[in-house]
Amino acid sequence: MSHTVLALGTAALTASGCVWYLPAIADLQAGSDRPRSARTAAAACVAWWAALALAGGLLLALPDWRPGAQLALAGLVGGVLLRARALWHRREEERESNARWAALDAGEPVRSPRPAALVLAGWLVVGAAVASLGAASILLSGGGAIAPRLAVAGGSAAALALAFLLIGLRNVRHLRG
Repeated sequence: MSHTVLALGTAALTASGCVWYLPAIADLQAGSDRPRSARTAAAACVAWWAALALAGGLLLALPDWRPGAQLALAGLVGGVLLRARALWHRREEERESNARWAALDAGEPVRSPRPAALVLAGWLVVGAAVASLGAASILLSGGGAIAPRLAVAGGSAAALALAFLLIGLRNVRHLRG
């Protein structure tokens, strides 16, 4: 498959993603009118889509596909880290809100309606995707014998998957109270 076809596919995917990144840009432009968690989550969304758009440009500009794939993977990892930070901010905001409600003695605070299994499944799916992309990037990078690259790819994929599993379990424990 030629780079032009990959670049056009990436451009089409990025254009169709406007339903996510345009509201995220609006959240970022709103500034302090939005909570910190919403702004950080919006930054994650914009990072994901901007990296994908830049990867498509690199596919057109360079004869090798690896820099574009590495940029897309870097954007994905950066976006995931920003999204994790947004969840951290959201928990802080919920604790602060719960403390305010407790001070008012307004009763029991409302918990998140998301089922714990769905939250854990989401973390596992994202973790598997990031681990797979990272392992594929290492394996396809070329250079040297396959055995060391296979060991590094397997080890890093297992570590990433375990990290996402632990984050997901911690998030589920937080949801259950």
